[in-house]
Amino acid sequence: MEDSFGTIMEFSVALAGFSAVAIALSHEPGALAPLDRFRALNLLSCALGAAFGASFVLIGNAFGATGPALWRGTSAGVFLIVIVCTAIPLLLARQMSPADRRQLSRVLWVLSIGGNLILSGVQLSNLAGLFGPASPGPIMASLVWLLFFSALLFVRMLVNRPGPNLA
Repeated sequence: MEDSFGTIMEFSVALAGFSAVAIALSHEPGALAPLDRFRALNLLSCALGAAFGASFVLIGNAFGATGPALWRGTSAGVFLIVIVCTAIPLLLARQMSPADRRQLSRVLWVLSIGGNLILSGVQLSNLAGLFGPASPGPIMASLVWLLFFSALLFVRMLVNRPGPNLA
């Protein structure tokens, strides 16, 4: 099971690194435009959040945690990560102008906030033992969601680039 968490961590770090390189190469030197900054930080927070969440399992194992204790501790950490990944876009959007905020996709907002809130509830259920002893399934679901959503944001970032100025 720990190999799966290691794989999630590797994919997440690779996606975050490749995204940073793609952002650096596709923009002019200097500060990013508010919309690009929002998209980049949202993408990086989800990708790195999945990596940090997966690392909790590996760190817990290194300290000798096993079974429900490992999964409870990891679930608490992943819960906090999901909350942070929910708060970051909300805080960033508040700093944007109304015109920039109107350019944000409502579908991605619903996916982001809705998915994160559902998974926060799943993590709390895992912590409380509502469905039996704490287990790795809800944790893996949250990490895969964060990785999937960051990959979706990455593809959107690549596809939603302005065309060349031919004038």
